[in-house]
Amino acid sequence: LRAIVIGASDPAIVRDESTRAVAEELKTALTARLEEETKLWLDDIKAATDIGRVARALKMSSQPPKAGVRFPAPLAAALAAKTTEALTMDAPAERWIVILEAAAFSPVRSLVKPAAPSSQVSAELTKTVMRLAPLMPQVAAIFGVEVDPKAPAPRPLRAPRADKSRADKSRADKTRGDRNKPERNKPARSGDGKTKGGTRPENRKSSGAPATTEPASGPVEETVAEPMATDSSPGTEPVEAVVAADSGATVETATD
Repeated sequence: LRAIVIGASDPAIVRDESTRAVAEELKTALTARLEEETKLWLDDIKAATDIGRVARALKMSSQPPKAGVRFPAPLAAALAAKTTEALTMDAPAERWIVILEAAAFSPVRSLVKPAAPSSQVSAELTKTVMRLAPLMPQVAAIFGVEVDPKAPAPRPLRAPRADKSRADKSRADKTRGDRNKPERNKPARSGDGKTKGGTRPENRKSSGAPATTEPASGPVEETVAEPMATDSSPGTEPVEAVVAADSGATVETATD
């Protein structure tokens, strides 16, 4: 909306009476919106400061609704006092790191003056103090860190993007699922090389074929073969039993 209002000063737009009226209306709406957003911004900072959420109040103070908004002096003094109270000697190093990272980019950074350094100085805390030294030289001095006058001002640390982490996790889950998915159109085989789920098709066909005997050419040993299952043979298995036997099931039959 701000970009539209700024672009409305173009001579081609100003010459037309109808566009001038629309541009003036947008300008008035933008001014009212900025005033409302600024009031809500300051109210949120004051509420966070009153309940002791110093780090949140410092982060909000560095994100005004419009660049160049003047921070009220009374609120700045109250926020700086709360920040100094939070940076005590017995506070853990992680607490110091969080507050210093937020205070270094807030409009009250020059007003934060801890009385003594933390008694639990860690490598990460020392690294943070050295990085933020150009913005908070008064804090670097109590840690014995010298500030280089030519050192560039640091930038806020960027938090990892949540949507990128979710996308990476989704791709990893998909890859893991494809790896665990069984191959299609490929029958599983058991340890002895046979296809699971029954005998081979050729074995099933041969299992129901009738036994044949060679013609007698002299005294031969009598061969006993089971008769073929038919509907008219007395004492044979019914049709259902033959089908069950062909499918690999075990069927008990009674003979005459």
